[in-house]
Amino acid sequence: MPITPTQTVNPTTMAANWGPGVRNNSAKWLAKYLAPKRLFNADPAGWAAAWQNGINAAIAAGTPQKKFAAADPNVAAANATAFGQTNFANSGTNKAAKYAAKAPALASLINSALAQISSLPKGAGANNENRMLTFTRAMAAGKGTI
Repeated sequence: MPITPTQTVNPTTMAANWGPGVRNNSAKWLAKYLAPKRLFNADPAGWAAAWQNGINAAIAAGTPQKKFAAADPNVAAANATAFGQTNFANSGTNKAAKYAAKAPALASLINSALAQISSLPKGAGANNENRMLTFTRAMAAGKGTI
């Protein structure tokens, strides 16, 4: 059998090999994740500046508009049906420890906000609006702290 050079990339082969390639390299990914050259939080200011530069470059290039215009709601619906619901349901288990770690601080923030509105007058109109805005502002004050 003769050896013939490959002149083109076969997208079917490429797609078929991608999943197994990712799976087969999961141990390598974990090793690199656990032993990075530099911790992800080593330079928060530099990271924020680089992130902002990336956002600005994407906006200048019109990338968000192009990507949203190219989005196919039918593909989104198919993915939500095939993977999304299951992944969403599994996140209740997968992220339970993360939520449990944040729950005390979140509960404290909610209790503090409730305490702020407990003495405010109740009733339709301005009273309820004031209670709602006071609660919302108290919760917003905790944004980024939990």
